[in-house]
Amino acid sequence: MEDQFILLENDNVTIVNRKKSYEISKQKLSSIPYFVKLFSDPNNCDLAEIKLDLDESSFDNIVDFVLNNHLSISMECAFSMMEIADYLGMEDIKQKYYDCFVSNFNIKRLEEFLDFYENRKYPENFTENKVKSFIGKYFVPISNTRAFLKFPVALIERILKMNLVVSYEYQIVEAIERWVKSNEKDRKKYLPQLIKFVNFCHLTEREMKKVVNKVKYYGVTFDTPQLKDHSHHACQLEFCQSDCKSNRHSTKSLVSIYELGEDNIEIRRLSRANIWTKSYRFTRDETMSTSLIEADHIVDIIYDSGRKGIRIDWNTEKFKYLKMFGGDDSYYGQAYKYFAHDICTDSTYVKIKNPPTEFNHKRSNITHVEAISLDEKFEGICYRNNNHDDFDEFDDSYFDDLLDKRRNHRSSESDECDNFIKKSQKQYYLPSLDYRELSSGELKGSAQALSCLSSNPNSESNYHKVLYYLTKRDFSRYLLRDDKSKVYALDYSFLKDFIGSDSLDHIELISHNNSILICNKESKIIYSYVVDSDHWQFMSKIESPEKMIAIASVFFPIGLE
Repeated sequence: MEDQFILLENDNVTIVNRKKSYEISKQKLSSIPYFVKLFSDPNNCDLAEIKLDLDESSFDNIVDFVLNNHLSISMECAFSMMEIADYLGMEDIKQKYYDCFVSNFNIKRLEEFLDFYENRKYPENFTENKVKSFIGKYFVPISNTRAFLKFPVALIERILKMNLVVSYEYQIVEAIERWVKSNEKDRKKYLPQLIKFVNFCHLTEREMKKVVNKVKYYGVTFDTPQLKDHSHHACQLEFCQSDCKSNRHSTKSLVSIYELGEDNIEIRRLSRANIWTKSYRFTRDETMSTSLIEADHIVDIIYDSGRKGIRIDWNTEKFKYLKMFGGDDSYYGQAYKYFAHDICTDSTYVKIKNPPTEFNHKRSNITHVEAISLDEKFEGICYRNNNHDDFDEFDDSYFDDLLDKRRNHRSSESDECDNFIKKSQKQYYLPSLDYRELSSGELKGSAQALSCLSSNPNSESNYHKVLYYLTKRDFSRYLLRDDKSKVYALDYSFLKDFIGSDSLDHIELISHNNSILICNKESKIIYSYVVDSDHWQFMSKIESPEKMIAIASVFFPIGLE
């Protein structure tokens, strides 16, 4: 009570903070724990002047709050204000700025976040492990952002030391090259110190040669033992005698997911002997976090051509179905907020139904999503309305009625339906997708198309990405690059019987370790596509009473056997 009485006296105290001074009453200072503790010491009760060494702008903000109950909150001052609030013991103020930072965090803020917490305790929801795991899981799309190209070399090194998830090691080389090229004159000198982070024994012969040529192109000479001593081959770590400890997730596992009940699922993992013997069971938990910034043991399994997802916690054996579309809290909403908004995008798109010989530079009025991918970029296949006035009078019931007639094989109505679809809406591949357009394009009814993207890193051609596209009537392959694409119609005769339905909802089409797989989830049969001979080869059949939810290609956490 005596301490409180002292603080409530109206005599002023002079506070000198660097070059500025303030006259503040002890009564006002009683709201700051630092001063409460200071004046509670009998030796300090008569202090008339207090000297501090705090950021002046941020301390001005604190003084304004103490005197006028006015507080300015922004990302620019968040770290400084958290530091001062922590020093002064103002936990409520510290929490406000932390909440502001978490709500507005994106890849551009990575360096200041890591630097600020380098010697400090990380917040529970934003621990160092979680942030590093987030960077690792989404390294490839993050490395395609504008922010990545502006990172200082020290931060690039810091990132390359993390446990990065890549489909193949050469993606590390590509990321380094993008960074160097963005300011070649000043950055080519850093190539030697960055290229050493590449695990050369994980490169193919062609990739090794490409690295050597890149080094020669930049006119940089340096002694890299990996380049000198390794033969041009990819090796397995357990047999490798070089100093190439891996910090990569570079091998995916094929999993099948089954519904055991409303709140239970089972995940089976395909072994090297092509047997689904390794199984894991999970219980539904709606309280699970859905933040993309989570530790390594939290894994998101994306399926149905990117339209659905399941979050798995390997430690607690819990799962939760993900909300893929919608607001900022959805899976793709968070991806857009954190980094995808900063990926270099344009408004181009490629027509799927018509031969995609050129890009169209019009805006793509998306109505809903058929397939979506978050690999190197944010990309997908979507419906676009042509908005012909002739079709404004037709509503969904008319469209559904035409579909029913076509399913019943009534030829005239079937032709009418096909013409309606052709004129009223078309499907497009968007190599750079803006989530602001996508956010209104949620799922609508059954999937009318499936697709998967397959990287083609060792191709001799200029086409580095392959899109496989399946509808209920055809199967196609698109070779893609920035300025044009090539389309090949593939044999559909086998798929027609394999699908066995007008719906594609029971079909999964995925890319797994450079192979294209198709699964009929009702018959639980899986085939792999043989590109050279354009046919499907039997891979696996599963006999099980449980309902199959999906098959998916997944990066397992390191150390999970």
